[in-house]
Amino acid sequence: MKNMKNIRTWAWSLLIVAVHGPIMAQTDCTDYHRFNCERSGDARFSVNGQSRSAMVKIGEETELNIIVYRGQDYRISVCHNDKVLGDALAIRLVEKFRISKGVGPDGKPIYEESEKALWSNSDHEMTQQIEFTSTATKRIAVEVNAPGAAERKGKKADLDIGCVGILIEHMPTPGVGF
Repeated sequence: MKNMKNIRTWAWSLLIVAVHGPIMAQTDCTDYHRFNCERSGDARFSVNGQSRSAMVKIGEETELNIIVYRGQDYRISVCHNDKVLGDALAIRLVEKFRISKGVGPDGKPIYEESEKALWSNSDHEMTQQIEFTSTATKRIAVEVNAPGAAERKGKKADLDIGCVGILIEHMPTPGVGF
C-alpha cells in the first residue's frame, strides 16, 4: 500500500512537471536583456535602470515607456528569441506628451494624450538598435511588434510567445569642438 502511495505521488509530480514545465520555461524572461542583448563597445555607456525584458506574443504590439533626459546620449538595443518571434522585430520610438485642452466645468485642467513618431526601424533596414542624443527631457515609448518566425516545426510549432529584451544604455553627451 505504501508503494502505491509513492507511485501515485511520483505520477502526480511527473504530470505537474510535464504540464507546467513549458509554461515555466516561457516565463523566465526577467533578465533576458542582461544576458542576450549586445552591449555597446563604447565603455562610456552605462546600463540604464529602465532596461526591461518581457514575454511578447506574435502580432501584438507591446511598449516600454521610458524617460530620456536632456544632455544624455542613449543607445537602445532590442534582442529576442528569433526561433519564435522571427528574424527582426518592428521597433518604433514614439514621443508621448499631453496637450492642454483648457479647463473643465469643475475648474480642473483638461489634457489630451498625444504622440509623435520619432524613429522607426522599418526606415533603417530593420536594425535592432539606435543611438541618439536627447536635446530635451521627454517621455518616450519603445514600441515592439514581433512578426513571428517564418517556419516553426516540431513540438513548439504552436507556441507564439517569446522573450524580448530592451537594453537601454546612456552616457553624458560628450562636448565636441573647441
